[in-house]
Amino acid sequence: MVDRIILLGDSDVSRWPSSLYPGERCVNIAKGGAVISDMQCQLNDWRDFDERDDESNTLFVACAGENDVSSGQPIDRIQTAFASFLVELFGHKQIITQQQSKHLIFFGPKFEPWLTEDYASRKQYTKLSNALQRTIRKIQVSLKENIVYVDCLTMFCTNETKDIPGAIHGGRALPNRTYFDSDELHLSEQGYKVWRDIVKEEIERINRVT
Repeated sequence: MVDRIILLGDSDVSRWPSSLYPGERCVNIAKGGAVISDMQCQLNDWRDFDERDDESNTLFVACAGENDVSSGQPIDRIQTAFASFLVELFGHKQIITQQQSKHLIFFGPKFEPWLTEDYASRKQYTKLSNALQRTIRKIQVSLKENIVYVDCLTMFCTNETKDIPGAIHGGRALPNRTYFDSDELHLSEQGYKVWRDIVKEEIERINRVT
């Protein structure tokens, strides 16, 4: 049963309008410009001030990685940082138990309007998404369904282009500006509504099985 939600990561999360939070008990500790390794710091800073002694029934919602790519970080280094974050959040994989009652929803990188002609960055976003999913699969057996990765690469692309052959690798998937702010980088309210509904649906699933 989820009784609180912790939002962490980069500006995609820090800019999340409070009116569109997926639940009443939400704490947003995300910071603009954050890279994946910063999430570990955010988590530890929050733990230092958390009044509860445990994190049971807590849902963590996170997004980061795009700033890592834009700063030129190698994919394998980003993957290592993500693995370290998961260990920090859930504990070492050898001591994770099936009774784990905390959950993580991680939103992956997304194709944004400013990337339309930047094929090199789009390729890196695709590599990053695949690497993050590989990292999760390595511990998914221990965590069972406690981690949900949301593939956002073409989530906010037009229906006409997102599913055509080569849409991802060939640069044919075109972002739908309806879901983005005027900066062509961050989500608009319409975009956050999509994320909100995904989180709410996952909360309902968690509550049913617990």
